[in-house]
Amino acid sequence: MKLNQYIISLIILAFTVTSCQDYLTIQPENNQSTTQYWKTKEDVEAVLGAGYVKLRDAQEYLMLWGEARGNGIYFSSTTYKPSTDAQKLRQFDILATNSLTKWDKLYAVINMANSVIAYAPNVEDASFNVNVMHSYLSEAYFQRSLAYFYLVRIWRDVPYVTQPYVDDSAPYSIAKTSGDEILTKCLVDLNNSLESAKVRFPESDIYNPMNTKGRATKWAIYSLIADINLWLGNYDACIPACDAVINSGQVGLISGANWFTNFYPGNSNESIFELEYSYTLNQTNSFISWFSTNKYYFISPYQQALYEAEPLDIRGLNGSYTSTGLIWKFIGTSYWTTSVPARATSNQNDQNWIIYRLADINLMEAEAYAMKGDSSSMSKSQALVNTIRARAGLTAAPSASEKLDMMKIILQERQREFFSEGKNWFDLLRIGNRPDAGFKDLFIEEVLQSASASNSAMVRAILQDNNSWYLPINSDELKANELLIQNPYYANLGN
Repeated sequence: MKLNQYIISLIILAFTVTSCQDYLTIQPENNQSTTQYWKTKEDVEAVLGAGYVKLRDAQEYLMLWGEARGNGIYFSSTTYKPSTDAQKLRQFDILATNSLTKWDKLYAVINMANSVIAYAPNVEDASFNVNVMHSYLSEAYFQRSLAYFYLVRIWRDVPYVTQPYVDDSAPYSIAKTSGDEILTKCLVDLNNSLESAKVRFPESDIYNPMNTKGRATKWAIYSLIADINLWLGNYDACIPACDAVINSGQVGLISGANWFTNFYPGNSNESIFELEYSYTLNQTNSFISWFSTNKYYFISPYQQALYEAEPLDIRGLNGSYTSTGLIWKFIGTSYWTTSVPARATSNQNDQNWIIYRLADINLMEAEAYAMKGDSSSMSKSQALVNTIRARAGLTAAPSASEKLDMMKIILQERQREFFSEGKNWFDLLRIGNRPDAGFKDLFIEEVLQSASASNSAMVRAILQDNNSWYLPINSDELKANELLIQNPYYANLGN
């Protein structure tokens, strides 16, 4: 479905929230005029909640966008295989008709956020005081900025929409805006949101703490600020944002066998922001199918070799994967043993999807210090990496004095820490975009670790063109929006 049609169909203009547990469950139902809606605090909260729902609806795409072209997961070659479009994405055989080039799910998130930003300030409700309003706005800016961050990393330059689509008067033909410009504007929004952001949300149910981890707190906003600044090369802005999270006293690293609680039951003390699922609330995902029943994805030989090089790593064998290559962290209930079965029933298929946890922030800061390059910064980078290694049961990493060497150490640590968590391709892409000598070559060599022998030369040739690192604009969008111009690499590929 075309972006503009899809967005209009998703506008939430008539539903109510009856309890905290409903917050992330209610779907948009119909369209009504804004004069009939936006009357109460609950109206605002319903639309805000739907933004999280739409982000959750995009989870399968987030996983494939972040992993399919990386080197961590291996696609099954047995009877059960991922979709053809996913296989084409992995093989860098991508056309504008591929379903994974559709961006409508992310723009649906943006539209929910835009609706809150546009209409919440006009709500006249005694219980909706200015502090509550600004708190909700901070969450909406987080949702919008996170969605744009994915869009820019996947397509680079995209339409920048800041007004909600509520009727046919909205402009449908919008030209692309530079990705760097979009992210710079997102940073302004996020930094302005910090003062009113929640430190924590109250948990109405200690067994289902969706509010604390499933909604954007101040620490989630700081995490996104750090991530965007790292992407843009703003290292001096990335570091204090990381420090704010690390020193917040609200999160801590999970060590030893307890590391697995990041994934089961989830919502651990290390977690900062997760996409929440609950079987009892009819919220499930496809993890058991992907990693256990149909076995679409396994650990790649390259990723397995990284773990085997550090056999004491709690994140490796029996933690992240099994001896048969299954991706265990999403289907297990504890460290793998013969007496601990995988999740196998539908009522166990509600694993959360982690967007940010504290280990990520530590390694972001390590990378920012490494890219500064001076000896003092290198020492700080090394210390941050060793903090993560120590919690995994490993000795200190080898020292490095050059940026490229330190980045190799950090990258391998991120690969071990965030295997199959939707970050691998974006980590590689961030490295490839660095102007420093050797970084593009490192990016290409890392990507080629997952390429087949018969496909390796072709993929290497494709990756020489930086434009190929981003996806084409879907053909339906090009037809619907006359101001869109196809991404350069794909302009002459029959799109």
